[in-house]
Amino acid sequence: MDEITARLDEFIRERCEVGDDPEYSLDVNLFDAGFLDSMGAVEVVTFAEGAFGVEISQKDITLYPMNTVNEIAEVVGRKKGLI
Repeated sequence: MDEITARLDEFIRERCEVGDDPEYSLDVNLFDAGFLDSMGAVEVVTFAEGAFGVEISQKDITLYPMNTVNEIAEVVGRKKGLI
């Protein structure tokens, strides 16, 4: 799980130009804090699917919260059978 979290964190930091923003953390709601919008969410899901060889369905998006880096990593971990 640590590798998944680290790769997602790196992607989101680069994609969202986080820099040293003190509001950013692995548990911050990326939407509420303004780091992601709906288009950014699509990019993150597309990245996760390609990087980790999983498919994140609309059902997954509805069933599981995916608002933080840790939540996204958890969904990827479930899809890979790690959780």
